[in-house]
Parts: sequence; structure tokens; C-alpha cells
Amino acid sequence: MRYYVNIEEIENKIVEKLKGKLTDLLVDSFPEKPQDFVFTHPKGAVLVHYQGGSYGNIESVGAIFQNKKMEFALTIVTRSLRTKNSGAYALLEEIKSILTGFQTDGCSKMSPTKEGFLTENNGIWQYTINFEFTTPSIESEDE
Repeated sequence: MRYYVNIEEIENKIVEKLKGKLTDLLVDSFPEKPQDFVFTHPKGAVLVHYQGGSYGNIESVGAIFQNKKMEFALTIVTRSLRTKNSGAYALLEEIKSILTGFQTDGCSKMSPTKEGFLTENNGIWQYTINFEFTTPSIESEDE
């Protein structure tokens, strides 16, 4: 039996959670070709992607068992920095509220790890907020 957490499935669950709460924004997975992304939404977008992971110490002397810390980044793209309910600052706080404590199968609850400014170009603001959680990483059994 193989035990692993599917990165794409987790990403999809995060997107669905946010879509249910941020109904007046574009919420989607980060585009395969970011250079082709054209921001046309009148208010804003939230784009989700897997940032990476790290592995903890091995917890046994037999089969390999360790915790994997996974991190997802959410890029906020908006036409405003301070506008109530749709500015970058407000969206950072709203996303933090929505995802803090969110849990998917086989994972611990999500918690925020960092947030920050990415860029501004012609009045289009981009910020990021990252969340992490842990999941077990277990050696596959030979069949």
C-alpha cells in the first residue's frame, strides 16, 4: 500500500475553499504559463500554488516515517492597495481568516507563515501569503 498526499488535490481543495468565500474575485490555481496570465477581473484574483516542502527527522528505526511540512503560496492580484473588501491589505486579512485552521484529509490544520509585497505595475498590486501544514511521509511497503 502506498501512502502519500497528492499536491494537486490539496491545491484544488484550497481553491475550492476560497471560491466559496471570495465569490466576487477570480480564484484559481496559479497558471501553467504565468507570463500568459492577463489580469482582466474588475476587482482581483487569488492564485494558489505549491511552494515546496521540507522533511523532518526520521521517527523510527524500522520503516521510514517522518513528517513532511508542505507550504502553499497564494498570490493576490488587485487593482487597489487599501480599498475596503477588495484591496490587497483587506484580502490578506480575509484570506488569513479563511484558511487559518483549514484542514484537508491526511494533513494538520493550515497556519500562515509569511506574507509580503511582490510587485506593483501600473496600479496592479501583487502580494503573497503563505500557509503550511504537516502530513506524514511513510515508506512504501514492498508487495
